[in-house]
Amino acid sequence: MRRLSLLLSLLVLSSLAAVGSSIPFSGSGASGTVAPGQPFAYDLDSGTDWGIPGVNAGLATWSGPAIDQFTITFDLAPGIAIDPAKLGTDCLGGSTGGTVFCASPYTQPWDVTLTTDSITFTAQPGGDLLMNGDTFFVNIFFTGGDPIGASFSGEWDSPIPEPSALLLFGSGVLGVAGLFRRRLWL
Repeated sequence: MRRLSLLLSLLVLSSLAAVGSSIPFSGSGASGTVAPGQPFAYDLDSGTDWGIPGVNAGLATWSGPAIDQFTITFDLAPGIAIDPAKLGTDCLGGSTGGTVFCASPYTQPWDVTLTTDSITFTAQPGGDLLMNGDTFFVNIFFTGGDPIGASFSGEWDSPIPEPSALLLFGSGVLGVAGLFRRRLWL
């Protein structure tokens, strides 16, 4: 009986870890793509910026799962940093929108958490998630010099569990419920 309860507990714990998912990515160079196939470009408008698909380059179409957070860390040369004075407050796009992450239908930009070389965008509660097929854009502006070609890494975070994770979680919950029911009857 103890082995069964230990097995069921491990099943529940492992299913809880499987609820969220993320898509890691990395890149370098003046332009290219990052997982899951999203285009990026440095200095598309001859400024000190990075964007998806590129600042003033229009919109990209998301081809992955639902996303509610995006983090990117740049490997910047000394003296270059993400510009805290250019954090955007709207979804106008282009160079006038500042450093923003906006997803269709563009009713509100995502919240920004900033360090010297890292930035995290998070969907506001009740705001626009990035869903498969949605158009979106990311603008990031720098200060202290031209960051063109700096390598970067990050991940797209999904709040939506995969169906297999839901099945695993449900099995664990049913197993624990069955264990408690059996103990009550004994």
